[in-house]
Amino acid sequence: MRLRFAFTILLLVLPVSAQPEAAPAAAQPSVTFNFNWSQGIPWQTYSITVQADGNTHFQGTPAPDTATGGDTDLFQQDFTMSEVNRARIFDLAKKLNCFQGDFDSHLKRIAQTGSKTLQYKSATAHGSTTYNWSQNADVQELTDLFVAIASTLDYGRKLTFQYRFDKLGLDARLRELADLRANHYAEELNAIAPILRKIADDPNTMHISSQTAQQLLRTLSGPGQPNETPAQP
Repeated sequence: MRLRFAFTILLLVLPVSAQPEAAPAAAQPSVTFNFNWSQGIPWQTYSITVQADGNTHFQGTPAPDTATGGDTDLFQQDFTMSEVNRARIFDLAKKLNCFQGDFDSHLKRIAQTGSKTLQYKSATAHGSTTYNWSQNADVQELTDLFVAIASTLDYGRKLTFQYRFDKLGLDARLRELADLRANHYAEELNAIAPILRKIADDPNTMHISSQTAQQLLRTLSGPGQPNETPAQP
């Protein structure tokens, strides 16, 4: 009887133990932009990593600024990149051979604007390039896009601080952001939509601040979607 019971248990256990272990999920392709300059404003250092599915991670060390009480703590944020910008980033990375090459201008009379590195990683390819300034139009387009994203996140950080401690200063900050966005110097406003909604919906903020926040929100077409230029009246 005991033998029969032990044999039954063995039969139940064997199929489970015979199952092969699941293979670990392959890392997604990613593109990373790194910036480093001790004199950089508003960020002294930051990195933006975009995965193939659009998941994006930002982390940066801000320069001291009275607009945030002199805060220089490491700032991090995750958000979903819009499909238009995600596709453009990976298309340009492919066009640039996954950044395998020297794209720095090496011109002696170019002012220092910080060390920048573009990096591509996937299961089959890896490359990176570091430069101060590049004459390559595609590298410059990527640089401008990542800098504009970093600018948006800086404004989100400052708006969050001012919403708590300096509501009278929100109007000027929001108008600055609106001007930047109109000239494509601020991208991925979806990443800071929560603080814009707080300002827009708060009856205790100045009416003009709420209006500007509402106007910025109207330029968004939904989470993970590209920013759109508002129609002119």
